[in-house]
Amino acid sequence: MICGFGEVEDVPNLWVQHQVSLCEDFVHRYSEQTGPHYALADIEELLTSYNLSLQKLHLPTVDLPASVLERANFDVVEEQAKANSYTMQLNSEQRNVVEILLSAVYNKAADTPKCYFLDGPAGTGKTFVYSTLLHTIRGRGDDVIPVASTGIAATLLIGGRTVHSVFKIPIDLNATSTCNLKPNTKVADMLLKTKLIVWDEAPMTHVHAFLAVDRLLQDLTKCKEPFGGKVLLLGGDFRQVLPVILRGSRTLTVASSLKKHALWLKFHKLHLTKNMHALESERDFGAWLLDIGEKKSGSTIQLPLQCYPSIQDPIHQLYSDIDFSSVTPQELKGRAILTVNNERSMEINNKVLEFMPGNETVYKAVDMIMSEDPQDQLTFPEEFLNSLTPTGFLHMC
Repeated sequence: MICGFGEVEDVPNLWVQHQVSLCEDFVHRYSEQTGPHYALADIEELLTSYNLSLQKLHLPTVDLPASVLERANFDVVEEQAKANSYTMQLNSEQRNVVEILLSAVYNKAADTPKCYFLDGPAGTGKTFVYSTLLHTIRGRGDDVIPVASTGIAATLLIGGRTVHSVFKIPIDLNATSTCNLKPNTKVADMLLKTKLIVWDEAPMTHVHAFLAVDRLLQDLTKCKEPFGGKVLLLGGDFRQVLPVILRGSRTLTVASSLKKHALWLKFHKLHLTKNMHALESERDFGAWLLDIGEKKSGSTIQLPLQCYPSIQDPIHQLYSDIDFSSVTPQELKGRAILTVNNERSMEINNKVLEFMPGNETVYKAVDMIMSEDPQDQLTFPEEFLNSLTPTGFLHMC
């Protein structure tokens, strides 16, 4: 951006000064040696939008794909072997989804649906389905683009990236936003060649992002079908996280969901229901959670007793075997109880103190305003000060 819109006297020096920060993500993804090369390749991809290049700016040139999003050199034979292994492990629901998607990818019939949404609660094997599709399509020598709405989710997909990094979705979105991706670039070419786009955690993405990607793919493919006629698989669980709207009301949050837009009608819905991770003894609890997510449990929900663990249980589990008369910091640093607020933390700390030998000593403290202004004294009465529990401070009696 600086080089494109302004004049920089010494671009190579600018690169040297900020090389570590610019290369950090690439070093993490690749290595200390190749990370800077991939960073420069990505920079050159951005420079093409301003009719610039690494050579014009006297930066080191690299002999790498102009974008880290270029299809990795997957070994076709290895991908085929993985595809066969994964396919053998699919249950009936998962196998049905994989077969439908592969048919959509390789069936050229005009009436074949191109947009799909895979609905599945946690533990039903959505990621396993994605991986099977990735290995199968790559095993046939074709391209597939796996993306996710969050970085954490993207790391679960082989070769996965965030949707913002792939499609160049703008941060500030509205109903008419467009992606900052130029045609005739390596990334645009990759999008044109891909057989399938897999988009995980789609329910938490704002509908305006989907509309922007829809416009992008239609522009690139010169096709007015939804998403340019590309086969698109969205996945996720609308029972979990919807788009996060800053200071948004329930109405705004719901309105930001893809489900509330006409584009949702273009998607063919697929479902996974079998929880592959839950133990047999936990299946009833899992079914109960699904009923809550689907509003089948009424407006008032009674939590099971196991959702109310006694404070004594984790305390006893962590500290009952410790001799507090001779305990060392090394013994304590691996034992911790997470709480949601300071008040709960103090309650737990007081219970742990009961394990310690010796007599308890109480030191009194006084809260006061260090100001002579009478207005401050009225604004912050002593009772209010006594009620505060700032982080890192001991509880004052």
